[in-house]
Amino acid sequence: MMFDPLEATSHKERAGPEGAEEQELDSRNQQRSYALAGKVSTLRSLALDIENEAYEHNRLLDGMGNDFSSGEGLLSSSLGRVKGLLTSGRQNRRAMCYMALFVVVFIFMIWYLSSQLFSGQ
Repeated sequence: MMFDPLEATSHKERAGPEGAEEQELDSRNQQRSYALAGKVSTLRSLALDIENEAYEHNRLLDGMGNDFSSGEGLLSSSLGRVKGLLTSGRQNRRAMCYMALFVVVFIFMIWYLSSQLFSGQ
């Protein structure tokens, strides 16, 4: 066999319609690979953002769970005191009536003030 210099050249260096067509295909493939690399990079950054957001939300939910637990403890102790007040003697019942009246008046005042505030807008 003899050495053929045309076969030794690369496909890109070939002259003629076949070489130009291969160069066009290579160029398109290169452009598409760059576009795909950009999309992969965007997808990776989006996945990292989602991971960070999920971590922050889990941390926030854990904190809210602790806050609700402490609030539950405060409410249960307050309810225990109210029950103790109701089961005690006559003098404490009078104080309980005054406290209930105060709570009702306080709630009515808050409702009235908030209705005046929101109706003024």
